[in-house]
Amino acid sequence: MQENQFKKWEDLDITDDFIFSRVMRNKKLCRTLLEMILKVKIGKIKFLTSHHAIRVEPNAKGIIMDVYLKDENRVINVEMQTSNQGDLARRARYYQAAADIDTTPKGSEYEDLKQNYVIFICTFDPFHKGKPFYTFQNLCLEHGEPIYLDDGTTKIFLNTNSKDLGNLDLELRLFYDYVKGNNAQSDFTQELDSSISRLKEEKEERKMYLTYTSRMMECRRDGYEEGLFTGREEGISIGLEQGLERGAYQKALETAKLLLNYGDSPEKVAICTNLPLDVVQGLL
Repeated sequence: MQENQFKKWEDLDITDDFIFSRVMRNKKLCRTLLEMILKVKIGKIKFLTSHHAIRVEPNAKGIIMDVYLKDENRVINVEMQTSNQGDLARRARYYQAAADIDTTPKGSEYEDLKQNYVIFICTFDPFHKGKPFYTFQNLCLEHGEPIYLDDGTTKIFLNTNSKDLGNLDLELRLFYDYVKGNNAQSDFTQELDSSISRLKEEKEERKMYLTYTSRMMECRRDGYEEGLFTGREEGISIGLEQGLERGAYQKALETAKLLLNYGDSPEKVAICTNLPLDVVQGLL
């Protein structure tokens, strides 16, 4: 993606991860969407911060999640995905492993592991079968009748571009239509659309987005990977680290202050800006 492919603030919609992660901070909207997808009642939601950064250990691959939360029984990660890099299955595997480590305290028993869901809302068909919904769980291959491993992990991929929506509930079909750019037709999508409109009227949100895209453009101009814009995995950390080496320390401080003002954890801010954790904590 080249610089001129950054969307204008006015053109952002639910398919942009910046907007998606922001509106999903509304617990009512988030719960409604999850219950439509999972067909279970979601308990009291605790966000593990929007665009949550996880680094299992210093030398491990870092990840940044769009929507990352838990209730009493589950850990759930939801990602809005508009480009197919062919790596979604292995990304889902890594995200689940990282979330298990992130949410399981030292000294816990294996039976303490929560149900772990990774959900990708895709604007394309990740498996080229035309299905609107793909659910994966681990099962035994050597038995005629399925034997499920029952390890508590589920990977779900929504194909909002599917033409075969007959088996979906009406509410979910109307959500698919909304993701495809059609008008909001249900109470949920209308509330979602109103929430996005209110968000885009917030000057601070606009400033946050402009700062975000500006930093990513700097990274690109310095010749770093195209994937930096998405903010996923280690792109931000890599780009900002190089920026700091070029005397951009003050800009990193400004970005850190902005992220802290939006409630991001010092640990996440430290990873995103490549500032030392004690420096970020000092900004508080």
